[in-house]
Amino acid sequence: MNRLSFGILTALAALSLAACNGLVAISKTDISGKPTVYATVNKEPDPKLMGCYLRSRPGEFNRPNKYEYCLIKDTGGYGVYYYMMDGKSLRAFKDWTSASINDNCMTVEYDGSTYCVQDGDVWQTTAGSSDRHRMLPMN
Repeated sequence: MNRLSFGILTALAALSLAACNGLVAISKTDISGKPTVYATVNKEPDPKLMGCYLRSRPGEFNRPNKYEYCLIKDTGGYGVYYYMMDGKSLRAFKDWTSASINDNCMTVEYDGSTYCVQDGDVWQTTAGSSDRHRMLPMN
């Protein structure tokens, strides 16, 4: 293998590792503090909504929007740490946001996305759409 090929392979390996680091936007550090805003709770959330989730990548889009959330409970109530990135403009939001929780569904105020537990899984629907996208638990 010549030097150029080795250099290219090394660069590709480094880029692949860097890309893996970018799969999850919300870190444990982000949610380690107290929420700055709390959700309005109409009915206690389904336990399945609790924790951190990211939206699976829809295959029908080249550059889909990215969605992640963490729903936590502390002494002040329920807090939602939210990440959303527009796939076209690459504009992103990442912070605590208000939300409305009603049993098996949660609507995030930032963009109106709804997250509901159905058939044992969490599903996301964006405001103005009827398409559902599966949310995957983040460990």
